[in-house]
Amino acid sequence: MKSRMLLLLLLVLLVGGHLLPAAAQEPTVGLGQSDELGTFLVGPNGMTLYSFPPDPINNSVCYNACAENWPPLYVDSADSLSAADGIPGTLSVIERADGQLQVAYNGIALYYWARDKEPGDTTGHRVGRVWWVVPPATVYAQRIPELGWTLVGPTGMTLYMFKNDAPGVSNCVDQCATNWPPLTVESADAFVPGVNLPGEFSFVERADSTLQVAYNGWPLYYWKDDAAIGDAKGEGVNEVWFTVAPETVALTSTDELGDFLVTSDGMTLYTFANDSAGVSNCADECLDNWPAFTVFDASERLVAGAGIEGELGVIERADGDLQVTYNGMPLYFWKDDKVPGDALGQGRGEVWFVAAP
Repeated sequence: MKSRMLLLLLLVLLVGGHLLPAAAQEPTVGLGQSDELGTFLVGPNGMTLYSFPPDPINNSVCYNACAENWPPLYVDSADSLSAADGIPGTLSVIERADGQLQVAYNGIALYYWARDKEPGDTTGHRVGRVWWVVPPATVYAQRIPELGWTLVGPTGMTLYMFKNDAPGVSNCVDQCATNWPPLTVESADAFVPGVNLPGEFSFVERADSTLQVAYNGWPLYYWKDDAAIGDAKGEGVNEVWFTVAPETVALTSTDELGDFLVTSDGMTLYTFANDSAGVSNCADECLDNWPAFTVFDASERLVAGAGIEGELGVIERADGDLQVTYNGMPLYFWKDDKVPGDALGQGRGEVWFVAAP
């Protein structure tokens, strides 16, 4: 009897000290939710996880002060990784410069935000327009080498469109569909879009009654020869198969301003009357107030959303940044616009105006 009591006491102490069996521990990556942002990834402590788009696939460029503000999600070993039910894709680890192992989701390095205080906080979302919550999305955008932002599926694998399709119609069946498996969902309600994806998602009912996901009307597929996240071996196959870039610039409107251009995350874009085509005359303090709308590198594919008939391009600024232009005119943000829908820069100094399509 005494030995049984000691054993029970030992078990209680172990549970109180959190030395639980692996099955009872919280998963490395779980799910949180808010009315504003929907479902997103959280760490084993319930705190919100974020992604940093400048990171390459399976790598992190966030060190020093960046990593103090955005602590990586660490594990001791890849063997300890686990994901909650409902999270598609793969968890892996990235070995950082100091030898610590950072958790990655579909090759995306995961971080906390130092200013989140309790589970459910998402104050890091949109910080600098480079930090974002990470939903377990059906389709999201990933930066792929030499292609820039490209649509990928729930496991991070590259998606393609078929030029022989028509909007809302798939003409890829039988052996074609074996080589180019369609991206399907069980129901429209099961579809989860990634963050910052303007454009229209819809569904095509195939002959076998499965629902194929379409972007701006074009059905989406995988390529059988892509083996790892970041592969895009199907690009240009037979000159009819192509990766899909998300919209860079979209169109919105208000009763007061009519139609004007916004970024993929809905922030208002402006032009400067003192600029000329291909030339920015906004520098120094001006640029502090009116940050340039830039892209990461020259490989970025620029896509205009529906209703935008002008031409997107880039110019190289004096500091080497690549600023997006519309019909040659450089595009900017206004520092006091904080959320999508703000257009507080309209008419400033009678030289700053929302960018009209």
